[in-house]
Amino acid sequence: MKEWINTVGAGKLGSRHLSYDEAVAAAHAIARGESTDAQTAAFLMAMRMKGEADEEMMGFIDVFRKYSLPYRSFSDSLNCAGPYDGRRYFPITLPVSLLIASVGFPQVLHGSDSLPPKLGLSLKELLEGLGIQVELDAKQWEDIFAELHIGFMRTDSICPPFGRIRHVREQIGLRTFLNTVEKVINPVHSQNIIIGVNHKTAMTHLIRLLPQSGFETAFIVQGIEGSEDLPIYKTSSIRKVTPWGDESNSVDPTIFGFRGDPFEKRGKDEQLRLLARVIQGDDSDEVRNEREHVIFNAGLRLYWFDKVGSYEEGFQLARSLLARKEALKLLDKWRELSGKSQFSPKRQAK
Repeated sequence: MKEWINTVGAGKLGSRHLSYDEAVAAAHAIARGESTDAQTAAFLMAMRMKGEADEEMMGFIDVFRKYSLPYRSFSDSLNCAGPYDGRRYFPITLPVSLLIASVGFPQVLHGSDSLPPKLGLSLKELLEGLGIQVELDAKQWEDIFAELHIGFMRTDSICPPFGRIRHVREQIGLRTFLNTVEKVINPVHSQNIIIGVNHKTAMTHLIRLLPQSGFETAFIVQGIEGSEDLPIYKTSSIRKVTPWGDESNSVDPTIFGFRGDPFEKRGKDEQLRLLARVIQGDDSDEVRNEREHVIFNAGLRLYWFDKVGSYEEGFQLARSLLARKEALKLLDKWRELSGKSQFSPKRQAK
């Protein structure tokens, strides 16, 4: 490992990017536990200071995928890749994913316990707060996903090397390129992804990486706090990426009649309370802002991934699904099936 640390960490004049093969070798050393904690931390910080090259990131993506658990392919699914350092605002993507899954478009959520620097609320924490059992083996997860078209994958479980070096990343306290690697592991081979980024540098990397990573249709957005969730109080830039090229665009919510306010920071209990109200179809003014954000984002995703013929049709469908409590019905089924899987005789025998 010292060789790769020296290569990327020798300063402005002495350092250089690793080749793809060199990055693969470094990734194997970290994934197998051959790199000490100090070496792993030094390598990650040197890469952050140097700036990661696409070939380096692709090498780590390919290697960490090899160490991931095997799952069935669900290629028609949408991979929802949000911030791995958690959220401090209302998590739009949870009710949005429930709405979209309720009409048969499979939704893959993933994450882990929250990481620095933000240390916000993770999707794992919020789903557990909603009564979902997230610790399932591959077969149990696949069975539920095939039936409900929605599921959550805990990265530390599906790719053990991430669990092994979690404490190193926590101690570093900064984002590293592994945050991007983590988002695109994609064990169920989704061909579609919507991915949030914090800044344009990350977007530039992903424009080249996502087609190489097997995604056929990708939308990269600078959503709320680096998430995949777009606001209705301002225009947002988006980038659509396919193997045949990419295109830039923007979405102005006011064109479609959406207006709202920035979210306030919320703790866990308040986020869960708001989630429950929106998912239950609460049409009161008190949760109008959150509800309209959900309808807007659901409509966007339905149109972007060719499930409806226009933005307006997507918004109308999302509003109707929410009013009919389809998100709540699906959440109740998810609670029931994940609970049965969690406490099945198969798991108790272990």
